[in-house]
Amino acid sequence: GERANIVRRDDNLQPEGDFAKRPDAKWAPGERANVIKRDDNLHPEGEFTKRPDGTWAPGERANIVRRDDNLQPEGDFAKRPDAKWAPGERANVIKRDDNLHPEGEFTKRPDGTWAPGERANVVRRDDNLQPEGEFAKRPDATWAPGERANVIKRDDNLHPEGEFQKRPDGTWA
Repeated sequence: GERANIVRRDDNLQPEGDFAKRPDAKWAPGERANVIKRDDNLHPEGEFTKRPDGTWAPGERANIVRRDDNLQPEGDFAKRPDAKWAPGERANVIKRDDNLHPEGEFTKRPDGTWAPGERANVVRRDDNLQPEGEFAKRPDATWAPGERANVIKRDDNLHPEGEFQKRPDGTWA
């Protein structure tokens, strides 16, 4: 289906009187109230003394008092004698006699050369399964390519109308 044309109806609303537009206003900063500084009602009583300006100096320190020692050694003072290093003395090793003795004669393992263990002979049983009838073998075949269906080309039913313009042959720039 086709589309219907758009119909625009006339407007019956009209403004009455003059139309007042909003006046164009330039930007200006807002008005601020003036800052009011109140007088201070707190006053120091008496004279105000400032800290005296002085350079740094270390604090005063009491003198060190060294008391006399009332402890005196009695008799001669014996000093430890200077000794050279020597290895420590070791006690002699004491070997105790063994009190365990075997009773009777002691038999040793006989000395023998290695030999492989004895093994039972392998017994091969006869097979009792036999094929019945003739045995069909796969036929020997050489490789050949698979058969392909012939390609069918359909006639084209699209034909250009008018003259056909070819792209101009240009060399690469």
